[in-house]
Amino acid sequence: MDESILLQYLSDHPDFLVRHQSALRTNGIIFPDVTSAPNVIDVTSKIANKAREEARKAKKTNHKLLTVAAENMLHWQELHHATLGFLACNELTGFAQMVHEELPLIFGLESAHLIMASDHALPEAESLGFLTLPEADIATLIGDDVITMGKPSKIALSLIQTTPQSLALMRLPDQLPAPVAGSLLMLGGRDDDSFTQQKGRALLLHLSEMVGVCLLSLIQAPHHK
Repeated sequence: MDESILLQYLSDHPDFLVRHQSALRTNGIIFPDVTSAPNVIDVTSKIANKAREEARKAKKTNHKLLTVAAENMLHWQELHHATLGFLACNELTGFAQMVHEELPLIFGLESAHLIMASDHALPEAESLGFLTLPEADIATLIGDDVITMGKPSKIALSLIQTTPQSLALMRLPDQLPAPVAGSLLMLGGRDDDSFTQQKGRALLLHLSEMVGVCLLSLIQAPHHK
């Protein structure tokens, strides 16, 4: 409603607010002594209450935003440290150590594993500690998705000796040649919500891409051939 129309109506009906005191009180508007000031309504209490409520909401929202921002900054710093560690690897043994030992330490994980398709796996894959599975079993684990996050399946738990509370499975970049393409990076979380669709998806995708590129560079290195 146009405010000018409302003001004109109140001007033409000066006793309107007095006659509807009961309904207005129901909405939290407190009246002063109308015998001395019949056309005056005290709304300061309602305004103050609303202001306090809005302040509480703003404080809570700002705290949440600051917390999320701090967590995101920390996780991207962790990714930076992991990237430096993988780039420093000059042979596959060091790469395997980065996956199995250093990633859990850097990101605070329960476990980390690399899974290769058995048809295209490196000859030394199992001796390096990598898991090998038929492509059909890999498809069962992750389906057609690039990344899945949530509670670990019985199939995934049967592959590892630890018991993570949550699990993230990421495909290594499909545009890279085998055995990188078709491989999975599997991370075990310590908490139920370590991995969710709303938390960490972009970071994990960057992690899988970086792991894939570093693995391919070691496979194609002259000393490996």
